This record gives sequence, C-alpha cells and structure tokens, in this order.
Amino acid sequence: MTREKPIDVLHVFGVLDRGGAETRAVELAEYFPRDRVRSDFVVLTGRAGALDGRVEAAGGQVIKCPLDAKFPLAFYRLLRARRYDVVHSHVHYFSGIVLALARAAGVPGRVAHLHTAVVHGRRRTLRRQAQLALCRTLLEQTATNIVACGEGTMDVAWTPRWSADPRCRVIYFGVRSDRLQAARCERGQAPTIVNVASVQPLKNQARLINVLRRLVDRVPGVQLRLVGREVGDYGDRVRRAAAEAGLADRVRLVGEVAEPMPLMASAHLMILPSLWEGLPCAVLEACAVGTPVLASDLPGTRELARHFPEVHLLSLQEDDEAWADAAARIINERGAGAAPLDRLANSPFAFERSCEALYDVWSHAHA
Repeated sequence: MTREKPIDVLHVFGVLDRGGAETRAVELAEYFPRDRVRSDFVVLTGRAGALDGRVEAAGGQVIKCPLDAKFPLAFYRLLRARRYDVVHSHVHYFSGIVLALARAAGVPGRVAHLHTAVVHGRRRTLRRQAQLALCRTLLEQTATNIVACGEGTMDVAWTPRWSADPRCRVIYFGVRSDRLQAARCERGQAPTIVNVASVQPLKNQARLINVLRRLVDRVPGVQLRLVGREVGDYGDRVRRAAAEAGLADRVRLVGEVAEPMPLMASAHLMILPSLWEGLPCAVLEACAVGTPVLASDLPGTRELARHFPEVHLLSLQEDDEAWADAAARIINERGAGAAPLDRLANSPFAFERSCEALYDVWSHAHA
C-alpha cells in the first residue's frame, strides 16, 4: 500500500535515557526517512534525557508532558492539536491510560508495547493492585495493537493465550549493522568479564562480587567491568562489597557510555545475573559480536538461547560456586569467537526486519 504522506507516530516513554527500549525506539525513528515515518516522543517525567538530541536530529520532537494532575487534559489537547496517526506507548500497563486518552482524542492507531514481564519491584498493596487492574482493563479495551519484545513477556505480562488475539504480535529488537562494524576490536590478554545494564538491585550486580571471589582462583587475573548508569546508591553498595572482599582492584564501574558494544566485543564473557528481564538487548548485542554470555535462566534469555549457542543459562537458585564454575568454563573454552553475522542476519533479530514489522503494525493500525 502506497501512502501519500508519512505516518505520524507519537512514542510515549518516562524519559529518554539510555536503555534497551528507549535506544531501540530512537533507532527506529532514525531508520525511517522523514517522508515515510515521522516520530515524536512524549516523556512523562518532564526531564531531559540522553537521547533527546538524536530524536531531534532525526526530525522529531521531544515533548515534555509531566505525569501530574494536569496530564490528562494536557495530553488530550496535544493529541487533538497534532493529529497523530499512531500513539505507540511503551509504559507497560500505564499504556492503558495513555491509549484511553488517545482513543478519546480520535487517534486511529493505538499500540501498547510491553518490554518486561514484571512491572517492577514495588510492593503490591491493594491500592496498587487496583491501579494495575484498571490500567490493564483500559489497555484491553482501547489498544488496536499489542506488541511485546518476546514470547515470554507476552505470556507473563499479557496472557498465555495471546496468539489467539489478532491484535497481539511479538517483534524482536535488532542490532544495526553499523554498530557491528564499529565494535570490531581485539580481546586483550587479561580475562575480562563485562556486565552491561543499569546498576540497580533488579540487575543483581552485587551478587557478582561473591561470584568473582570464587572465580579469581579459577581464572587468574580476571577483571569485572560494570557498564551502565547507577541508580540510587546501589553502585556505592557494589563498591563497598568489592572493597570488603579485597577485589577493589578487579572491579570497575565504568558508568553509562554512548556505545557499549566495543566493551562487549573486547570482553571474554558477558554476565547478566538479573532477577528479571524482558528480552535483554545487551545479551543480543554480545552475541552479535561473538562474546559468550552467562545469564539468568529467564523467559527472555531462553528465547535468545534458542537462536544463539553463545548464550549459557543458569538458574538464580544455583549458588555462587556454580556461577563461578560456569563462568570459568566458558572463558577457558570459548576464547575469542567470530561474530555470528550470518546467523544474526537470518534470525528474527535482524534490524531491518524488526523495523519493517513495526511499520506493518503502524500501517494496519492507522488503516
């Protein structure tokens, strides 16, 4: 179907900091020429984000619409004024509120995108449960399309019977080919483990200190690099744990970087002991550059392991000795492998395939 004008899409996020879902949505905006898709972004915190400039360079606008008492009317007026073809909401069950307002404003395409199987770690009070139930009901009633980053996320966050609902579709993220070219580098002699994730309790980096204590005897000279934005005081807790274990010289918190793939490509192992994930982009990126991965056995990591033999899974119930044994075995056996470019290109995780699948969703939702 040929369109006379581009599809106008409004993405909704909390803030455009560097994260898996946020980065992929911005890459999506950059992928499409402006005469095909034009993407704006609403941020509900009202804060500036690290990715704002990339949206603007791609021809879009980042609109601050803080989530306060004025939000419903402000968002409704924005939609009425801009006349978007599609509202694509990435804020889990709260997308029900967003899409209900979009329907009231007459937006024809209303897409809810689920990026995680678990809402978050907040205590599930009766009030909180009632709020989530309301949001989920509104999402069910107002979404024209429901997209998830993986089958496990759709099963847990939505329903195991999702395949019977024509609105539901799993679309995997991809890795851009230019990022792979930029990540070509040699692995050093010193064995290095990298963890690429925001430094916070649900990513479970503090456990890596206990794993590293047991690993140093198995892999002499091993180093650990934590790459990601620190959330709250959790990074300081990790530093203290490393110092108390006598590992301060082996553990480095690198912080947030614009492009983590060269760090993954130069590492001997990517490790991800997360308590939960949707479909972790960092695992896919490590596979794309040929770095083996040891990750928590979760629905999203299982999906990746089906396509990439570089992914090794271990239950969080296994003790630190088992994690250290697995890490040592992978480092000593795998070494520096070749990037599986052909397998990535022919998999559901090809970048262009992912972008075109979302374009198909927008086109049909708008129609």
